[in-house]
Amino acid sequence: MPNAPYAADQPRPLPDRAAVVAFAMPPRTLLLVEDSRLAAEAVRLICRRAGIRLRRAESLASATLHLRVYRPDIVLVDLGLPDGSGLDLIAALAPSTLRPQRLVAISGDAGLEGAAMAAGADAFLAKPVSIARHLAVLIGEPVGDGLPDWPVRLDAMRDRGAGGDPMALRDDLRRATDLLNGRGDSSQHRYAAQFLASVGQTLRDPSLTDLAERAARMGDYGSLAALVRARAAVIPTI
Repeated sequence: MPNAPYAADQPRPLPDRAAVVAFAMPPRTLLLVEDSRLAAEAVRLICRRAGIRLRRAESLASATLHLRVYRPDIVLVDLGLPDGSGLDLIAALAPSTLRPQRLVAISGDAGLEGAAMAAGADAFLAKPVSIARHLAVLIGEPVGDGLPDWPVRLDAMRDRGAGGDPMALRDDLRRATDLLNGRGDSSQHRYAAQFLASVGQTLRDPSLTDLAERAARMGDYGSLAALVRARAAVIPTI
């Protein structure tokens, strides 16, 4: 993506890498660049626990607008976005004077970790979100082998009391349905499958994740659309 919005600001010296990771004060603000409302809800719950204020952008274009006026301590970037790859935003921010104290990539595709680090990310997070490990990575604390991995439980259909948002899931499924039923090109359908795989990972739902990933490989979008309709029909009304 173009770097012009970042270059327009007055230059200032960049901190060295040690200073980027070791905060003088705990981080208090985070910009989440994430297209899924459900995944954003998982990050919101982590931020609430840590006392971090959260803003969300749903696309690269929206993130660019936010960053013209907003200076978050942390930027957490999903790598699969509707208008391009989050790698482009990371690559633009990493050498910029607007670089946040902590620049983190997140994706359901663990194979993208190397590309994220090469683009300039400080760390990579794999979906689904878990509380202890993901919070430690976000704020730059060491992640030891003994650190517990408590999942953020968001499957509101199974656990209404865990903080999940059925409306967030409904919105994500409706968005995917619109993409799958639309007459766009094949890239739109592939994006819908990738989006649904991410939703499945957030829900820890292997059947949805596996079917979405297979649809992306094989082009069987009809079966995926049928599963999404069935899932949407059983979301509780609140």
